[in-house]
Amino acid sequence: MLRSVAPARHHSKVVKFISEVAKEAANDAPTSVEIFSDSGHWYCRVRRGHEKTRPMGPYTKQQAERIQEARRMSIAERGTSRIMFE
Repeated sequence: MLRSVAPARHHSKVVKFISEVAKEAANDAPTSVEIFSDSGHWYCRVRRGHEKTRPMGPYTKQQAERIQEARRMSIAERGTSRIMFE
């Protein structure tokens, strides 16, 4: 009986190194989660150094505050490597 063997998955050391550097660099920049009002609508956005995300919203002020806290908790657990900055 012949069994098929899946090909081994190899990651080069360069790829691993680049991934680690990217994670560390993303987590070293000062990050904040801010809420702001525009024409009575509230928005939430993440800033990392000079980068920022597109505003999320519009929300009520209470919703924006809840989202702000949830984003802070998420960043504290996972960092900013998965966040899309403009």
